[in-house]
Amino acid sequence: MNSADNIESAVEQLHITTRPETDKRILDDAFVALEKSAREQSFHVGPSARPKTLRIRIVELAAVAAVILVIFALFFNMLTTDVGLDEIYQAMGTVDNICITTFEPPVNEPKQIEWVSQALNIDMFRIGEQLILWDIQNNVKMTKNLSSDSVRTQILSGEMLAKVKQASLQRFGLVPFSKISDIPGARWTRLDDSEIEAAVSGTKVYDLTWPEKNTASGAIELRKWRIFGDKDTNLPKRTEWYSKLQSEAEYKLESFTVVTYPNESQIQILIRERFGSAPTQPRDPGYIGTQPN
Repeated sequence: MNSADNIESAVEQLHITTRPETDKRILDDAFVALEKSAREQSFHVGPSARPKTLRIRIVELAAVAAVILVIFALFFNMLTTDVGLDEIYQAMGTVDNICITTFEPPVNEPKQIEWVSQALNIDMFRIGEQLILWDIQNNVKMTKNLSSDSVRTQILSGEMLAKVKQASLQRFGLVPFSKISDIPGARWTRLDDSEIEAAVSGTKVYDLTWPEKNTASGAIELRKWRIFGDKDTNLPKRTEWYSKLQSEAEYKLESFTVVTYPNESQIQILIRERFGSAPTQPRDPGYIGTQPN
């Protein structure tokens, strides 16, 4: 295969699609450049050399055009494949069911496991030997001690119910804030590191960094939130939280979460195994007798 064939094959593999107007403009520019080049060559070479010279110039122009197309395609691909924080936030808005397992190094056991189902209108999480279920649909909070298997039920007050509903709007606590503009000095960057991406397959890795004042000491800390987002859905598979002082060189990992997306049936089965069938069913208001006159 000759060099021209190699160029043509490389361009074909890019799968570049242009509009007719773009094609015409490129061809027109190429012909103008070719005509100009031919006029310049005619002053310096004889008639017998012109056909060979023109062929050389055509190959050169084709090579230059191919390189330009390659650079354009790579640049365009880079712009369109990266996503912004707002797109991550929007993707989270489509989630109905989620499981978030939180770890705090160097401990290997989860600090907390949380299951949220907007379809079932529940929030259940495990901390140590306690399993807590916020059943918004039935307006109750159920607490189970896993060591003794005892269950305590509490009716939710209006204030408690409002807090639970508000928390459900915060994208499950995975996203620090919805807009970079909300935090002065915040930066959103793509990590083009194959070793880091290999830690969680099928993901793209992004860092969100911002300065934050420590309320206790008054010192300015630098915060970093790293997300391993699914290449197809932009949904988080893993998130990591880091911090450091301005005088420190390296960030310290504070915690990380592993995120999965169970379906509604899987969450229902889990709740029934722990609390029985009542929490997944609407509460029966019961019989209310007629009051005597």
